[in-house]
Amino acid sequence: MPIALAIRDYSFRYRHAPDWILQKVSLQLAYGEFMVLSGHSGGGKSTLLASINGAVPHLCPGEQQGDILVDGHSVRDLSMSRIARLVGSVLQDADAQIIHATVEDEIAFGCENLCLESEEIGLRVARACRMMQLEPQWPTRTLSGGQKQRLIIASVLAMGQRIIALDEPLANLDREGSGILLRCLRQLADAGYAVLLIEHRLDVVLPYADTVAWLEDGRITAPAAKAEILRKNTALLQGPDSPPPDGEICLEARGLCYGAGGRQILRGVDLSVRRGERVVILGENGCGKTTLLRLLAGLIRPTAGQIRQTVEPRRRNRPSAAWFQKVGYICQNPNYQLFMPTVAAEIAYPSRNGAEVDRFLELYELAALAGSHPQSLSEGQKRRISIAAVTAGLPEVLLLDEPTVGQDYGALSRLVQTLNRLQQEKGSTMITVTHDFRCAAALADTVIRMHDGRIEKTGGRELAAAYFAWPENSGRQIVGLV
Repeated sequence: MPIALAIRDYSFRYRHAPDWILQKVSLQLAYGEFMVLSGHSGGGKSTLLASINGAVPHLCPGEQQGDILVDGHSVRDLSMSRIARLVGSVLQDADAQIIHATVEDEIAFGCENLCLESEEIGLRVARACRMMQLEPQWPTRTLSGGQKQRLIIASVLAMGQRIIALDEPLANLDREGSGILLRCLRQLADAGYAVLLIEHRLDVVLPYADTVAWLEDGRITAPAAKAEILRKNTALLQGPDSPPPDGEICLEARGLCYGAGGRQILRGVDLSVRRGERVVILGENGCGKTTLLRLLAGLIRPTAGQIRQTVEPRRRNRPSAAWFQKVGYICQNPNYQLFMPTVAAEIAYPSRNGAEVDRFLELYELAALAGSHPQSLSEGQKRRISIAAVTAGLPEVLLLDEPTVGQDYGALSRLVQTLNRLQQEKGSTMITVTHDFRCAAALADTVIRMHDGRIEKTGGRELAAAYFAWPENSGRQIVGLV
């Protein structure tokens, strides 16, 4: 098959940076091939994608050596607009790619920039919505993290570039959404497209891939066989083997409802959480998990029902500074929570004991990055920084929305161990939303399964195993894809 992407001894370092983040990378992707690119967090994967689509050096200047050829053309000789006609890019931060108010307008935007006829744009929008299970008139501001991820993927697929590069698109997708996307990409590759997928969830993606490349410390290394990679990345993590606590109830929801943008997101949720309890919330994209977490945090107010709490007895209707000293919230997008000039300053800001900063830098493997600007780092590193900063404040209640996104398996394992150790030391309450089957049971005493805005089932860790063991309609086809 013809070569779609050829990377030849390519090196790159950002302006004013002393070290090369990519070092003599050589890689080749053919049309008709589905390649997975993986490696440790912060190893340069996203920078390589930015070099392919022209964001480096046009938007992020730096020094380049070697060359990258897209469809036979050196990216050095192409404008970003020309590269965008050849390469469809799905980035990690879905919010940064969404600019329109409705799903339909967002998907149509890229097609309009290709100067397609209105009738053709309408057909592509409808097809992309069917593929990614989106409604054209949904307001983009009310979408869940997973639905936003599906939207930016739909927007790229609708444009029809025959080289597609995706940076961790499964991060916020549920099991069914992941399966739909991967079958879609597999069909595109079989139809002659070139697919480059950057991903840490190798257990999910490897059955669909033709080849695997491993990027570590800025270099491509020879990967092990698929079976060996799977063995090293799919083991279930173990948490403390202790019974659920039977202390007093610290958070309680009764008849909780929430609606926005004409959509009813939560429908009469009843929930009780005890002090020191570890709760994991599971469910498909858009079922209300993040909304429930935000309501418990006091970031939004319910449209019906009520929340009772004993965490901060002085709290009235609006959360106070005293409330947020006791309740820590980790949102899906770490960029919203990072605002200090260095990693060390970010962790020191909420800490009640300056001497603890070094401890938390070590706990989250951030010591080598202490002087770096948080926004200059990888998404996986940003995630660890946001968690480190919030937990350094020693909250009594910790609410985590997809805390393991962007972590390679080793980092995932150490992160889960750290969260559980801090929870045990403090006796804090921890509520986690996750789609990662490897760590769900390890973070739980109690598991809640949500569906369509309601709590469908509550149980122990065995409920997580049952949820992730459900079949995913593996034979389902994407009709009219190509």
